[in-house]
Amino acid sequence: KMAAEALGEIGDSRSVDPLIQVIKYESWWTPRAAAANALGRIGDPRAADPLIEALEDGDWKIRAAAAAALGEVGDPRAISPLIGSLNDDYEGVQKAATESLKKLGATEEME
Repeated sequence: KMAAEALGEIGDSRSVDPLIQVIKYESWWTPRAAAANALGRIGDPRAADPLIEALEDGDWKIRAAAAAALGEVGDPRAISPLIGSLNDDYEGVQKAATESLKKLGATEEME
């Protein structure tokens, strides 16, 4: 977890591909939420598709982290999937999706 957080703080785009692999690796000990957060801090557009896929993850913490990160990545293709996340069973996911949609300028689509 600390390594993923450090990579996000550094912001080096060379860490994007390894962080994407962490998100995709489904294991209870893998820091996938931390990797999603790091990808959001880096803001590289290559992270958009894996983060959009992570909105469908079985773990609400991963979905919330992905929703928040998508607002930082800034890819407009995330708008429709984020709107779908407004109906998530977990309030944390809904809040993250709302904030990201605002960052993406999609307030009209939310209504």
